Amino acid sequence: MHLLLLIAQKEIKVALRERLVVVLGGIILLLLGVALYAGYLAYQQQQAIITQVQTEKRQEWLNQGDKHPHIAAHYGTFVFKPKTVLSLFDFGLDAYTGTSKYLEAHHPHEFMFRPAQDHSSMIRFGELSAALVLRILVPLLIIFLAFAAFTRERESGTLKLLVAQGVSFSTLTWGKILAYVTLLAAMLLPFLLGIVMLSLANTQQETIPDVVTRAVLLALVYGAYLFLFIAFSVWVSLRSSTGRNALLILLSGWIFLGILMPKTVANLSENFYALPSMREFKATIEQDKINGLDGKTPRSVRMATLEKEYLEKYEVDSVQQLPFNFEGVSMQAGEEYGNTIYDHHLRELRQIFHQQNRLGSLASLLNPIIAVQHLSMALSGTDMRTFIHFEEQAEDYRRNLVRKMNADMAENSQYGEFYGYKAGSDLWQQMEDFSYQTPTAWQLLQYYRLEVISLLLWTALALVLIHYTHRKAKPLYA
Repeated sequence: MHLLLLIAQKEIKVALRERLVVVLGGIILLLLGVALYAGYLAYQQQQAIITQVQTEKRQEWLNQGDKHPHIAAHYGTFVFKPKTVLSLFDFGLDAYTGTSKYLEAHHPHEFMFRPAQDHSSMIRFGELSAALVLRILVPLLIIFLAFAAFTRERESGTLKLLVAQGVSFSTLTWGKILAYVTLLAAMLLPFLLGIVMLSLANTQQETIPDVVTRAVLLALVYGAYLFLFIAFSVWVSLRSSTGRNALLILLSGWIFLGILMPKTVANLSENFYALPSMREFKATIEQDKINGLDGKTPRSVRMATLEKEYLEKYEVDSVQQLPFNFEGVSMQAGEEYGNTIYDHHLRELRQIFHQQNRLGSLASLLNPIIAVQHLSMALSGTDMRTFIHFEEQAEDYRRNLVRKMNADMAENSQYGEFYGYKAGSDLWQQMEDFSYQTPTAWQLLQYYRLEVISLLLWTALALVLIHYTHRKAKPLYA
């Protein structure tokens, strides 16, 4: 143990003498600090705007005055996806999905005001977030730290001397790994502690109740990921004859895994599982509303069937004789049929999303960077699964709002007197304000099993390779 600590101490001193490593480390730390600060400012500003606008929209709903309930259903309201405190660390898909949605009768609108719409095409390469710095740039620092871990000793002849004096390869390897882990921990610990403290001070208990668990899991995921890069970098150095070869291999792997492969997988998933355009999606829904899902049952036929059904049920000759306003019933029936059509097409659309994501998850088995990217977004509450969960909650709220307005119309108004009846604030207050709570981290991780398996397999592979190389290397230098 003492020898291992001595090796680690010596390796840290050597690393701190390398000007390139110190400069690169300083740049990465600066970028990490800037990314976190910018993320914190963006989180505060967006959350403040969301809170303010949501309050205003709630007041507009409550104070809209007396009007017919169906007109109120068309007047509608807005709901907003709250920013999670961990979104300051990983922006995820928030820029692409948007955070606000307009709710009204008949039309489940798409999300509005996507920040990516205001950016240039450069946003395809990602936004500068702390997660991006940890995922892409810190491994680059690790490469420059560790590529010469063994090649330097080998080229200077000190490796044979150390082995001849009884120092095992295992002690050397783990001493160097300990040194790099210590250096990175010293660099990154203040930032990690800052994120954990922000999580502890979280005021969004209702939105994201397990934020501390998520922060701890994020630290574990990135800790395992960076250890993986350190272990592989030291192993490549151990296997390489020269520092130039080790650096070339590691940089090639970094470019392929960090830049080329994620973009290739994304492009392949888009080509294999192509999404329809928004215009096509909406046009298909409208067409089915007109002709029916089977293409043979237009709205007039559906309404006639519904009217006949109610007349027979209540044994009356006309809808005017029904004990309620049939217009409210027919409007709700139209709404329910529209919901069925929308759910049918949305299910097909989401199936394509899931197929694209499935391809990404399978690719994560070959690329730990993709695995960490998916896990990071999920734990930060900025992934596709969290967005779909919010979208479903918002849609349930819209349907409940419309159902309540149509029910009030059916119960309290007269047939054919659409403008004769007006509801008031008593009805508006029956709709509680929209609130949202994210799924728990454990619920989300159920969707990311392949990514978790990927990290475990890659870590096991690194340890096996190091162990195997030690066994093969002993006879060579004994």
